[in-house]
Amino acid sequence: MLKKFCTILLLCLISALAFAQTAQKQVLSEKDINGFITNYEHIMDAIDNLGDKYDYLFEGIDPNGGFESLIKMRSIKVPSEVQDILKKNGLGENGFEKVMVIIMGTGVILMEEDLESLTAEAGSDPKIAEYLNQARGGIKTLKDSINSKDLALITSKKNELFATLK
Repeated sequence: MLKKFCTILLLCLISALAFAQTAQKQVLSEKDINGFITNYEHIMDAIDNLGDKYDYLFEGIDPNGGFESLIKMRSIKVPSEVQDILKKNGLGENGFEKVMVIIMGTGVILMEEDLESLTAEAGSDPKIAEYLNQARGGIKTLKDSINSKDLALITSKKNELFATLK
């Protein structure tokens, strides 16, 4: 269920953050990221044990809904049972927000690396170069939507996060 949740969350955030204008406040510490990495399997198991109990929270969230989807995601009252799982696994009081930032930041880093590879392989083709420039702009918008200190922390743990979230 958590992988499904993360996928839905990532799709919502990618489309929503494309319209965000300002960087977010810093929400992560190195301890938060380490807790997420170390306890990811425990978090997944605990969320899976809840079954479909909280699936209704994500009904009606359109992955292509832009900024409105982000507002809706942020307005979700995270059930205490879910928040307790995240808190017990090293993510503190605002664990849901931290998970969103970690997943989004990791996605941005992965997209940047993929874009660099594509540029090296086919960037000299004018048609592909145009596509890559558009992609670069989209990634920049997403990256600008994440606090730079949070992104630096995520970057410092990118290999562990890639391995955790694969």
